[in-house]
Amino acid sequence: MIGKSGGKGHMKEIRLAWSIVGRLGLNDEPINGGLWHPDNSENRATLETVAEAGNETYGPDTHWIEEREA
Repeated sequence: MIGKSGGKGHMKEIRLAWSIVGRLGLNDEPINGGLWHPDNSENRATLETVAEAGNETYGPDTHWIEEREA
């Protein structure tokens, strides 16, 4: 996932976030977010597909897309 922001002016970034009970990282903290990517149509479509698959596998509202100003 690479690319420039799809909009003019403010650049935004997006990432996949999740909340799955029992999934811990190396430091025993819950894993709940991935890497930030530029918000463009290709990246958003990819993350929407992954979030949908995660919600089908782990239950409703366990995966979502977060946004932030870059």
